[in-house]
Parts: sequence; C-alpha cells; structure tokens
Amino acid sequence: MAELSDDAFLLRRVAFGDSSYIIHALCRHHGRISLMARGARRAKSPFRASLEPLYALRISWHPGRTGMGNLSDVQRGAAMVDGAHSPEALQLCAVAAHLYQEGDPQGFVELQRAFEVLAERPHQAGVLAGVWSLLDDQGLLGPLDHCWQCGEPCEDLAWHAAECRCASCGGGEALSRGLRRSIPAFMQSTRVAMSPADLTAWAGMIQDVLRRHGIRPLNML
Repeated sequence: MAELSDDAFLLRRVAFGDSSYIIHALCRHHGRISLMARGARRAKSPFRASLEPLYALRISWHPGRTGMGNLSDVQRGAAMVDGAHSPEALQLCAVAAHLYQEGDPQGFVELQRAFEVLAERPHQAGVLAGVWSLLDDQGLLGPLDHCWQCGEPCEDLAWHAAECRCASCGGGEALSRGLRRSIPAFMQSTRVAMSPADLTAWAGMIQDVLRRHGIRPLNML
C-alpha cells in the first residue's frame, strides 16, 4: 500500500521483541494510530533520536493490509514545551492516551491546544488548565453556572459525583461562586491568577472527573 505521512505527537512507545517499539501516536489527519517501529531500539537506528514525546513530529508509514502498519520515517521538529514543563506535559500525554483510542479521528489539535495552555502558565496551574482543556474538548465538562444534570442555570451549585449539581438534582459539597468564576477566567487569560485554595479545590474536581472516566488520578499538586 502507498506510504502515508502526517504531523503527529507520540503518546507512548512499548518495547517489542529485542529491538523494536510499538508506538501510539495522535496524527493531525489520521487520528490515533499504532505502528511498528522496527529496530528503533538499536543504537544506529534512524528512529532512535527522533522518536520522542513532547515534540512536533512528521511521521511516514506503510499501512498494514490487515493489521498494524510499519513506521518508515520520523522527522523531529520543535519542542512543544520547554524542558521545565516536561513532567507536566507528559501527564497531558497520559490523559490524552486514555481519552483518545485507536481509530479515533480526533486528538491532535486538542493535545496541541493543551500543550499551549500549559506552556503559557505556571507549572502547577498550567497542568490543571491543560487537563481541563482536554476534558472540555471531549465534552466531559459542563458550564460552571449550570447544573450538569438538569441543565438549568443556578446561582448555588455543589460538586457531587464529578458534576456540578443543583439542590434539586442532589447537590454535594458547595462550590463557591468565586471558584466557578475564576476557572473560566483563568482558562481564557494568562493574566488571571488563582489562589492556592482555589487551585487545590480545582485539582480535586479534575481528579474526580478523571476517576469517573477510568483515568488514573494525576499527581498535579
């Protein structure tokens, strides 16, 4: 079959055999794919230095007739975040790897946006904003001024079972209006700062959403 090429982000690589990797990538036009990178673990492999996460990649591959395709070329471009943000950026990759499964057509633009959100903000706050961006793009979040159960606008909302809920739908721990205003403001502008208490509360909300959707909680704060 004809060789294909696309822009991609490496999500993960898994050792296979004595010298190869199975790689999972999010591509701009092909979504999430898995490829065999034959010999990529050998010292003289042309893939060895280029096949790294957190970089803009240009990959080429030969699709398999019935199964996994084979990686044929990798060109590594610019880093998506500076080195100081690398641990947090890897956490974004881990979340994206759970949100986007094999064959999903989306994910590249969403992860790119999450990297940008992270890079523009302080480390701890940046990873919260980046994960929030990914969850929002997947439709796993609702507006913070409406009940996520009934959809009605509400001034007094509580957090229960990883959702904002009004009293009629079974509210839980009250969410302050200040927190509900500061989260969208922080997402929209790099000039907005959040208090340590709000960051801690926001992190707890994010961890609840991750757990609800079967994603391992992150060490974000």
